Amino acid sequence: AVDSTVELATASPDTAPDPNPSQTWLQHAKVVEVLGSDSSHKSICLLLDNGGIKGVLVANKAPFPEAIDQLLGIVPKMEVAELSANDVYRNVRIEIPPADNALSCSLIYPATEKHINKYRKEEKFIVRETPEDYETITKEWIEQSSLELDWVYNFIDGRSEAERVIFKDTDARNGFVLAPDLKWNGEDVENLYLLAVVNRRGIKSVRDLTANDLPLLENVRDKGLSAIREKYNVRPDQIRIYFHYQPSFYHLHMHFVILSYDAPATGIYQAIPLEDVIDHLKMDSLFYKKATLSFLRKKNDRLLEMYRKAGRAQE
Repeated sequence: AVDSTVELATASPDTAPDPNPSQTWLQHAKVVEVLGSDSSHKSICLLLDNGGIKGVLVANKAPFPEAIDQLLGIVPKMEVAELSANDVYRNVRIEIPPADNALSCSLIYPATEKHINKYRKEEKFIVRETPEDYETITKEWIEQSSLELDWVYNFIDGRSEAERVIFKDTDARNGFVLAPDLKWNGEDVENLYLLAVVNRRGIKSVRDLTANDLPLLENVRDKGLSAIREKYNVRPDQIRIYFHYQPSFYHLHMHFVILSYDAPATGIYQAIPLEDVIDHLKMDSLFYKKATLSFLRKKNDRLLEMYRKAGRAQE
């Protein structure tokens, strides 16, 4: 599960369900705006409109396979146009079959303004959040502006995306569900990216964690890494596990990402390694209740506006 979902229209009792509602919706959608793009990750985010219903499409170029048997099937089918040549060096344009040039996408519809603003690319600023700021500003923003969590609960309870789950610990307090993030196709291990969502409700982010939650964090780490090794044959010391702060949705979850993948939002002011969180809580049970935490916000972000209005961020 990820912080974006495909929301499907419900068929009336008199009509058969559409076998591919996403394709049907996209076939009648128009591009309204390019919300953002990332040349390094070969991705683009589009705002779409279908009869007044807004949608957000996040499209990523799928990575090339590294398996020799797969590449053997691609290379002979390449259509090559030579653009220039100098001695042994050639500049060529190559087209490969559509089936080998697929996009990995997330589609959200109907999309709310919260969804649209989340994906719109804007200038960013650093915010320093004290514990007092969290209580008086951030908490209010979470209550007013955070995305609904129904899709998270559907995922945890097995009512949706059950076929994508690779591991599930049903323990109510320390259990979790592990599944490929929608940024990953679930096949190319060099871009492995999974999300672990805890079963326990009420933990919004690292801010809510205390030493009492160490069994939960260690359980997710140990069983998550074990499941990844068993299914994908990836060593534990090749996996980064981290939290985002602020997170994209306020139900505790962790990202499991292979070192070879340059995943978005893993830099300073964005990601906190799980091992650091565990160490901090072992040193001080209330570390994240006391710490000042830094994070990034977009120029027109409502939370940044609230911090500026309170005099807690630069105008």
